[in-house]
Amino acid sequence: MEAYISEAMAKQLVIEIPIHIYEFAVEDQTRKYQGVANIYWSWKRANQYIPIGFHQSTIASFQPILEMDGFQPISYQQRTIDSSNSFERTLLEKLIKDSFLVVGQQSLYLKRVGSDLQEWQARKIGDVLIYPALSIHVNIINNRVCIGFNMTHKFEYSFTLQQMIEQGNTPSEGMKIIHSDPTTNFTYEFDRIADYSVMDICPLLKKSIYQYYVDKGKQAVIKTLHPNVKVIYAKTKDQASLSYAASVLKPLCSFETMKPHERKRVMDALKLKPDERMKKMLRQMMEIIKRYPYLEFEHNPFLIEHNDYKMIKLEDPTIHLDKIYKKPLHGLKNGRIFKGGTIRLSIFLDEDFNKKLGITKTTVYQFIKIIESIAIQHGVEFDINTKTQETRGKFTEEFFQQFSWEIGNLESIFKGTTVLAFITEEHLSKMPIKIYSEFKRQFGGKWDLSSQVLTEKSIQSFKNILKQHKLEDFNVHDNLACQKVANTVKNSALSFTIFNILLGLYVKSGMQPWVLAERTYSDCFIGLDVSHEDGKSAAGIMNVIGCNGHLIKQTAINGVLAGEKIDNETLKEIMVDILGSYKQQFGDFPKHVTIHRDGFWREDSKLVDQLLGDKNISYDIVEVIKKPNRRMALFDSVADYGKGKFLTKQGVYYLRLNEAYLCATDPRENVGMAQPIKVVQKTNTLSINQIIEDVYRLSFMHIHALNKMRLPATVHYADLSSTAYQRGQVSPRSTNLTHLPFV
Repeated sequence: MEAYISEAMAKQLVIEIPIHIYEFAVEDQTRKYQGVANIYWSWKRANQYIPIGFHQSTIASFQPILEMDGFQPISYQQRTIDSSNSFERTLLEKLIKDSFLVVGQQSLYLKRVGSDLQEWQARKIGDVLIYPALSIHVNIINNRVCIGFNMTHKFEYSFTLQQMIEQGNTPSEGMKIIHSDPTTNFTYEFDRIADYSVMDICPLLKKSIYQYYVDKGKQAVIKTLHPNVKVIYAKTKDQASLSYAASVLKPLCSFETMKPHERKRVMDALKLKPDERMKKMLRQMMEIIKRYPYLEFEHNPFLIEHNDYKMIKLEDPTIHLDKIYKKPLHGLKNGRIFKGGTIRLSIFLDEDFNKKLGITKTTVYQFIKIIESIAIQHGVEFDINTKTQETRGKFTEEFFQQFSWEIGNLESIFKGTTVLAFITEEHLSKMPIKIYSEFKRQFGGKWDLSSQVLTEKSIQSFKNILKQHKLEDFNVHDNLACQKVANTVKNSALSFTIFNILLGLYVKSGMQPWVLAERTYSDCFIGLDVSHEDGKSAAGIMNVIGCNGHLIKQTAINGVLAGEKIDNETLKEIMVDILGSYKQQFGDFPKHVTIHRDGFWREDSKLVDQLLGDKNISYDIVEVIKKPNRRMALFDSVADYGKGKFLTKQGVYYLRLNEAYLCATDPRENVGMAQPIKVVQKTNTLSINQIIEDVYRLSFMHIHALNKMRLPATVHYADLSSTAYQRGQVSPRSTNLTHLPFV
């Protein structure tokens, strides 16, 4: 089988690509990264939208700029770039990206949206419009130009702000809104609704918005305007104020803004089989390459050998529960977990289970007894908190309506326990307040208690199993009867759900369900992440994992960071804390440490070298990129009746120099195509092959669920932890350092 990647490497070396370079004076040092964007767009318009790239105050093009449009550079050269100069590499990358987008617009008739080429035809699901798009990324690596691409999707709502207002839904201040037409795609923040219409004089324009579009000759927009159309004031990133007709604006559409039922249908619609996704991507990109005039490529540029990769296959590791197994499911069905114990468990029961859904407390108690019986087989005891009897009949509709006020008095009842909460789907998704988030903030962020939230779906599936096997009336006080039902459940389709519930309870209570059967190359792994939400960056998060994959410690380092980088003070605090925890558990420092950075490593490598060097600890720094904008697949030429078919293989990676793309999962075709991760080694202590093998082994160490994850547990748990921490769902003062409250 031939190995493919969604990447194409040009034949020319960077030093063989002459370009025209125009330099301008830097007018504002504080805004140098915005650079000459205004000149860029003026030159694009004046020169019939030829490919142009700019970086800070420098503009580059493949052909001379004939129309300067009144802008004179302070210097001009035609030459090749210095490939060792990061500024000049970035300049050429931006020019090549712009040129690919221009050729793609012209050859495939696609709409340019940022760095993507979007199709015009949308698929409509509810109020959501889905537009397939081709995402293009350019990198200069080792003096070669690499064009990466991936199939993505853009979302829009089918309704405008005007329609939203007419239906009585006033946009909230700060809400993201978009203006999208055949030539533009801009995102703003909603400011306010003006007290005049599109037919009245707009103070910002000195004319009516209607007249503005008449002067522009925008007939399609003019047809939508009438005296009842509102004028919207919107803010740009620079807080500049703009005025728009509400009929040309839409609310920004994303997974976060979609309704729950829409989100599920949209996600299902995005699932493409590997063969379908790869063939469409490669076909579109080949059409662009055929018409691309500035670089040359191989006849079949997507084969890995034309991109300097080599393919390597890894063996899946085995895991250890009470003995060695290939898969966690086998161990959970047949034996005990690696490290059990006692869970002090509290039950939180939504009264609507009985009142609205007809699920009696007896059925819920049966469910609890059965998961307890299975837990006993795993070597875990439940110590169920009886103080929760004081809450009987309390968790009503009125309670959830006033959740923030009502819950505060109940801390003493749940103190020192892990909480198993049964809350209806309606209360979780249809309340004016987001109950799940509020629940997690109260129990996790304020009380430092781990919690597992279940809806009625699990109980209803459990009831169906009992009915199917005529076990509805089993005696919950008869241990043999409970074990019989437990064994029936363990061997039913519900087992996957039950085991995931139990694994969640185990890890939230500080237990280790399994470890790796063989040790990793590194003694200790540190997962680092910085969380970003609403323009804010939260503190560095660490998860420390030992050489057999067991969790040593997880914690959030309190504080707000400036952007992507963990500052030196925080980084030093993390490293000292980690080494201390490791020595406390094992009696000595590790011989080798691997740092897995979620995303790009921007931290101070010299500081790490000094801190670890003082203790004679060797180390490696590794970037783990979750969304590398690449797809990898193998082409089976004899499959599909000889037509050939693309497929993915778990444990395959493509290696080039110090970086690799790793396919760590292989989902069923109806689930979609495996997304690889990118692994970049920033140091050279261990070999790159050892680094990748350790990453792959740790992808089997997501001990909270049976699902095979594509990320190593270091990065995945650091990501979940940092997000939960920033949302206030994890306590910064937590003493439960071997618990995973965020899964």
